[in-house]
Amino acid sequence: MKTDFVDLKTVEILIKKDFQEKISEIFFRNEEHVNSLLSSFLELNLPFNTEVAKNVTTKHGNLDILINDRIIIEIKLADYIGTLEKGLSEVVKYKNLGKDILVLILDVGAIEFSIIERYKSYFKKIGAEAIVIKAKGKREKSSKIISYIEDLIVNNKFIYVKELSKKSKFNSKSIHVALSRLEKRGVLERLEKGKYLVIPFGTKKGEYTLHEFVIGSILVEPYAIAYWSALNYYGLTEQIPGTVSLQTTSRKKHQMIEVFGVKYKIVRIKNEKLFGIKKEWIENTQINITDKEKTIIDCLDKPQYCGGMIEVIKALKNSRKELDFKKLTEYANQIGNSGVVRRLGYICDLLKIKIKLTPPDVRNYLLLDPTMPSEQTKNAKWRLLVNLDERTIGDL
Repeated sequence: MKTDFVDLKTVEILIKKDFQEKISEIFFRNEEHVNSLLSSFLELNLPFNTEVAKNVTTKHGNLDILINDRIIIEIKLADYIGTLEKGLSEVVKYKNLGKDILVLILDVGAIEFSIIERYKSYFKKIGAEAIVIKAKGKREKSSKIISYIEDLIVNNKFIYVKELSKKSKFNSKSIHVALSRLEKRGVLERLEKGKYLVIPFGTKKGEYTLHEFVIGSILVEPYAIAYWSALNYYGLTEQIPGTVSLQTTSRKKHQMIEVFGVKYKIVRIKNEKLFGIKKEWIENTQINITDKEKTIIDCLDKPQYCGGMIEVIKALKNSRKELDFKKLTEYANQIGNSGVVRRLGYICDLLKIKIKLTPPDVRNYLLLDPTMPSEQTKNAKWRLLVNLDERTIGDL
């Protein structure tokens, strides 16, 4: 949905003041570079729900930026007069679209300012607003590797040293030096060894972050958001977990990681337990998360990562109409832990939920809730030591 209160004047002031300030130390390589930075800047700084589209194709030509289907921004890098002449002919065609047009002329010191001012007046005569902004930055000595990484930054949320080393011709030392310089400039922020968050143009390092699930998605591979975090995502618990839980089959040196003040718990599981994963979109990024049924099963498998069995029982009770109990049964048998079958069977009996589970033919007893004290009564059917008060469970 588009917002109704963005006009040409608002955009013009925003570019002349704030965008000019942000780009004062940037060397623009071409118009596409400007386009990427400006469109990102506008998305972040214009009111919520403003639609900012770049490289929009129309019958009268390709528009650099289109805001709310009403305001065209045409970008012209004033590297030589021919570029400005071309801009005049393009604006004449764009007038047929019946939209407001703002021409952004970037003065990079290639031609005299008096000439730029003359063309600015030409654009106004043919019905387009025109503004001039300056770029004062210079290329750094390590320009090739810096430019290479900057091009990647335009279309990525994260930068990985491993991928840079694999795909580029630059050596490891050059890559680390370039990343360090970009980090000092506030373009990147280090998450952990070899992984960097891209700081969008127009925002500040230290103030910008992404949803914790998006950050979590890059900390280990393969992965799935799971346990208490998944329960909370689906609204199956009222509790807000203080830690983001991730499942993986990989070894990770540190099982607890903190990024931007958020703690991430990495739980290693067997390969055969990594199933029941779905894709969800968060902040334009696809993340892996266990589906509702697998989330319940995982919490029965490792109750210590979901706040204990009380949370699982509440989730089952409150979501019985939403859950696929056939899938729940299949998952319970697939995960390879008889404790899951026993706990699920017992809870379904208690909540009077019909489920096709066969009590295991075993002699040993397991605790219903391994996170609670061991005072208990025995349930012979499911071979469980019930260390929760059934009256309390009934009152949930």
